[in-house]
Amino acid sequence: MTYYLSKAFWLLAAPTNALVLIGAIAGLWAVLGGSTYAAWVAVAAACGLVIGAFTPIGLALTVPLENRFPFSGLDLQVPPDGIIMLAGITDEAIDVASRLSQQYPKARLVFTGFGSPNTRLNKRFADLGGDPARISMVEPKSRTTFEDALYSAALLKPKSDERWLLITTAVHMPRSVGSFRVAGFQVEHYPVDFITSISRRLALFAPGSIALFQFDRAAREWMGLIAYHLMGRTDALFPGPNQSRAR
Repeated sequence: MTYYLSKAFWLLAAPTNALVLIGAIAGLWAVLGGSTYAAWVAVAAACGLVIGAFTPIGLALTVPLENRFPFSGLDLQVPPDGIIMLAGITDEAIDVASRLSQQYPKARLVFTGFGSPNTRLNKRFADLGGDPARISMVEPKSRTTFEDALYSAALLKPKSDERWLLITTAVHMPRSVGSFRVAGFQVEHYPVDFITSISRRLALFAPGSIALFQFDRAAREWMGLIAYHLMGRTDALFPGPNQSRAR
């Protein structure tokens, strides 16, 4: 039930959707009811869309998410016990998982949220030199990050002294790490698919639909962090690299 409620909520709460709906309803009210107040609400909604589409507000909201767990390399002297890759990523993450699987041939490989079987994923992984036979697919019915963590814990039964690498998009890393910590994992972050950087974030700004997409995606992560923390699904409101869940 929570899953469907969250989907319905996001359909209305996504900034772009919310501004369009508010603007349309207020505009209709202003025309039919002659309300000055409604007209101003419609103007405010239109201004919000303009800000979202023609300013880098989406990137500004993304920067703290992507830089919360900056990539700093791995300690090659201490092999991980396992590597977990979440769905919703690009080929970059599959490339990373394949390379790490070859560097750490004894590490368990766990892909969650992709569905099983996944022919395209296995083929891509094999083409890059990885061994698809090593991959364990977590429960294909997992639909959320928290379910990914929960089902992964049920399958892997992580121990406190085990080291797990978590691969997911940089913008999604704070919520992912917080969820896996609650599920009992000691995870180390391996973020991929960065869209911002301190030096190039202005150069990455593209007005229009791309800017609105970035705005919505960042807003979704911030709302998700708040909701997950209120439901006890993350170990902190804004999980960080030096935090751990109290036991």
